[in-house]
Amino acid sequence: MTRKAETLILLAVVSVIFALYGSFYSNTFLYDDSEQVLAQQPLESFDDLIMIFTEPSFPTLPYYRPLTRASIILQKTLHGDDARWFHLFNALLASMTVGIAWLLIRLPVFRIQPVPALFVVALFGLHPAASSCVYPVSSGRETLLPAALILLSTWCFLKGTQKYYWWAVVTCGLAFLAKEQAIVLPVLFVIADRLKLTGLPEQKQKIDWLRRYAPFLLLTAGYLLLRWLLFSGTEVKLMLAEQPLGPFYSLLYSLQTSFVPFVELVYEPPIDVWFDPMRITVALLLTGILIYFVFRKSDVLARTACFWGAWFLLLILPTSNILEQECFYSERYVFLAMLAPLALFASIVSQYWDRFLVRKLFVITGLLAGVCLACISGIRGFYFENEETFFQQWVNTNPSSPTAHVHLGLVYASHGQFSEAIACYERALAIDPEFTGALINQANDLVTMQQYDQAIQLYQRSLELLDEKLQHLEVGVYHNLGNAWWGKQDAERAIQSYEHAIELSPEHLPSYLALADIYLQQNQPAHAARYLNAALKLESATKQKQREIHNVMQRFHLE
Repeated sequence: MTRKAETLILLAVVSVIFALYGSFYSNTFLYDDSEQVLAQQPLESFDDLIMIFTEPSFPTLPYYRPLTRASIILQKTLHGDDARWFHLFNALLASMTVGIAWLLIRLPVFRIQPVPALFVVALFGLHPAASSCVYPVSSGRETLLPAALILLSTWCFLKGTQKYYWWAVVTCGLAFLAKEQAIVLPVLFVIADRLKLTGLPEQKQKIDWLRRYAPFLLLTAGYLLLRWLLFSGTEVKLMLAEQPLGPFYSLLYSLQTSFVPFVELVYEPPIDVWFDPMRITVALLLTGILIYFVFRKSDVLARTACFWGAWFLLLILPTSNILEQECFYSERYVFLAMLAPLALFASIVSQYWDRFLVRKLFVITGLLAGVCLACISGIRGFYFENEETFFQQWVNTNPSSPTAHVHLGLVYASHGQFSEAIACYERALAIDPEFTGALINQANDLVTMQQYDQAIQLYQRSLELLDEKLQHLEVGVYHNLGNAWWGKQDAERAIQSYEHAIELSPEHLPSYLALADIYLQQNQPAHAARYLNAALKLESATKQKQREIHNVMQRFHLE
């Protein structure tokens, strides 16, 4: 196959991938998108963009992903809350990631023939794990963007020339700013050098090694320092003592997901949901077959196999439950790692490519696998159509998840179906009686239904249960508790609750406005004016909100 023909076929592959994922551009925002997209303010100045790089990327989690967050907020600035453009960008990013993966595996050092390489990147992009990185806007972007940068940095490093070496440094630094997973890149580069995959002469002196890795060491040290300044090391908690088998199960989950993925969406499943002896057996059998053929061709595949083995293990390492993490298992964690078994399979097939039967069998098998994976990923798109379909599927596949029940309840509440919402919260509380999210949201709905006494009891119960990790929720709880007391026309207790919210968060604009409203209704304009003037000075008060406050002050002659 000529290079031109290969490039044209690659363009066709990435076009198919873009068409598949882009066809679901009408899907809505869901789950993390409410915080990562909808709650974000558009950029008003260059300083706003710089600020993204000086603060955590998520209010309740130890994430520092400013580059990924900046890409989302830039789109928010350009497109507002129109989800279509975010979905289309993710589809485009998925296509680009596949193209970069092709560049990597087509490096001469891997000895992969053009046709196997094209099939591999097609399967990589059509795999259901890839779809879980495309359909959800924010959590998908947090995997796709760093994946593209990690692939690009690795390709540049393995090119082996001085120019590409410095591009590897630059893209490695960008990958650090996209996701924590990139921290393994310098280790991967050391392994590639030791395996002599970069085509460079062996470094003889220690000073030569130091010069070669100094930029990556500086990047790593700078990145760790930034995280220390943001989190003071509080985000790091070892989990091996509590869950010594955590890394082992993560490895099994990664192999099972790579080789035998679920057809339906099984979102962030616990062990009892994803663990399937039959699937694991098949995955281990296929892994064993790969290892067998590697040994048969050890003279030409040994270095390649070691590199891809290191790739797989290193890229699942940051999410292998050695450290405390948001969820234990997710297809997103496996996406980039699963390129390894695919690339290794292509390397093995390439060693037998001169045999007609091998070529014929591979093409037939590849086409069937590609069609099957495309169908599965297409089906997955419907689960992400909107929040109701997403959370209903989460509940269906993991009915023991209180989080899934609570979020499904929030969907019902947004539609005004409060009795159905409260039933969801009660199911969550039956699973975990101390699940504060269920208590708080049930109380919020009861306030809307004007059942204030029961709502107040639930708010007070939730305040008793909030621990250090959830203290950020106290502000909202006290504010909503004030709403409940004011609903009962108990102005004194409502004012106390709102003022407590302001004590916890002096920037909590809704509490200032609620206090002003109470004093206006009690015909105390001086007190109302005090809180409205204070609200105007808050950094959280947008220009639109300031205009609204000025209009209120003019209407009541408070200026």
